Amino acid sequence: MLFLKKFGSPIFQVLFPLIRLFMNYFDALQYLVYQSGYKINTIEDLDHLQQKLEENFEREKSMVEKDELNNRVLQIIEEDAVCPTFQEDIIRKSLSLGYYPMSLEKIIMMKDEYEQYKDLISNVIPLKKGFYVWRYYMTIRHHLKKMIIDFDRFTFPKKTHRYVRQTFADYTLTFNRDFDLCAERLIARYKEQGTWLVPPLLEVFRKIHENPDSNVSVDSVELWHGDELVAGELGFITHNAYASLCGFHTENNSGTIQMAALGTLLKELGFAYWDLGMEMEYKYVYGALCMGRAAQKEYYNKLSNTRLALPKREFKIGEVIR
Repeated sequence: MLFLKKFGSPIFQVLFPLIRLFMNYFDALQYLVYQSGYKINTIEDLDHLQQKLEENFEREKSMVEKDELNNRVLQIIEEDAVCPTFQEDIIRKSLSLGYYPMSLEKIIMMKDEYEQYKDLISNVIPLKKGFYVWRYYMTIRHHLKKMIIDFDRFTFPKKTHRYVRQTFADYTLTFNRDFDLCAERLIARYKEQGTWLVPPLLEVFRKIHENPDSNVSVDSVELWHGDELVAGELGFITHNAYASLCGFHTENNSGTIQMAALGTLLKELGFAYWDLGMEMEYKYVYGALCMGRAAQKEYYNKLSNTRLALPKREFKIGEVIR
């Protein structure tokens, strides 16, 4: 068992002998993230989030001894705020600001925390000596670095045209045809390693999908081979920018086709940019730039006040990628 250093409040050192009875490394990581992260309880707490994250990070950094666990916690809380509940108003505002609502799956909490939030949370299991296992809590990510596609730079691999000619010309791209099936396939795809798309968060995404407002919608993108869903993603629109949350594919090259067709249509529909979230190597292939927070803010500040919507019609891939 790891010897956990003091992190944040000295109470953690006092409670450590009890907590260690229940915790593995992942439990300890999530407990410390929750205890040490900047807390969001109301939509007002999202105002000036970058400044609040930075101040909290510097404060917590000054209070810990460096080791593997503490360094990992610091990495997380530098860009992730934490929220004890999955409140729809907080999620809507987070999306409208271009932040990513996510989650962590399990923490140990004390009785006073449970009493404070028991009417708002579920999946709580009592343990010994006044401790509880709480299965989910939300994080709000304001990326330190984010991949963004300016459509003046949008491209896709040349071999995509060959894939279309050989296999995908008759496949169909749709938007919001089957949100639930898309979510189901996503969860199945990441079942073994775990997914941040946990039930209470997905439920709020579904509510926003069914009831978009003037700033935000949550959408599904689907690639079909006949009646079989072979690739797709969940994403959100904030004002006139589209952001990808997470995706999946079940056929070779179908993910490439879905992204190439989606980007082509977003450009034609007049979207300002495409937000691809965290930095990953494959995203550079589509013309994405990796931006720090200052550049992200410049892009966000240029958005219109009107939310664009994805079309209801179906698109044959051979018509989109010529």
